Parts: sequence; structure tokens; C-alpha cells
Amino acid sequence: MKTEDAEAVAGLCGQLGYPSTRDEIARRWARLAGDAAHAVFVAADHDRAIGWIHVAVRPLLEFDLSAEIWGLVVDEQSRGAGVGRRLLEAAEQWAAASGCTAVRVRSRIARVRAHAFYERHGYLKSKTQHVFEKPLAAG
Repeated sequence: MKTEDAEAVAGLCGQLGYPSTRDEIARRWARLAGDAAHAVFVAADHDRAIGWIHVAVRPLLEFDLSAEIWGLVVDEQSRGAGVGRRLLEAAEQWAAASGCTAVRVRSRIARVRAHAFYERHGYLKSKTQHVFEKPLAAG
């Protein structure tokens, strides 16, 4: 990803269900860009971002070093053309080069099409869980 991709990536975030502005994406990207534990790959068609994947190394006590996909989206008009597969392959290659023994991904229960995509690419459902969140006060 490059800073210039922020506007297109923001649009794609909206398609994923997480509306974001160019400025929000630029600010978030600035935090990630220098962190070797994170990678964001962007697929482009004629200099226009049509998909992205965010993958990060997750050092955990209970598992050998693994990576987790934090987000993957392909523009609605470009789905089914292999863009998602190529992004997934880039993330997997990066994870392997980073010393990871596995890649994990969490996917909302309602994203049935995404589940089929991951299963087609060798991902196995390993568990079902609930995600809890508690907003924190700023500062």
C-alpha cells in the first residue's frame, strides 16, 4: 500500500461494511507503514485500487508464530476474477517469509461467500467464537 491509495482503500472499506474516510485511512496507514509485523497489499487495475489485504504476524503464547488476516476486500465489480486469490497468495508468501507456520482469518458468520472463498483456498474452519468489545475513553 502507498499513501496515495488511501482514498480508494477507504471506498473499499465501505464495501466491507466499515465506512472510512481518506483521512482516517491515511492516519491508520501511517501507524502501520513502518511496522514490520504488518503488511497491506493493494491490487490495482490501471493505477486504481480494486482490492486490499491486511495481514499481521501474531506472536502468541499458545501457538507457534502465525499470521492473521485482519481484512480482505475486492471491489464488487472485480470479484470472481482472481484478485482475492492473488491477494491471499501475497499475504501467505509474506507470512511464510516472516517465519509464520500458519495463517488464520476470522470471518463474520453472515459472510457466507467469504467462507466459501477461504475454504476453496485451503482454509479449514477451526472454531466458532464470540467477539466482545469494550470502547475505551480517549486519553
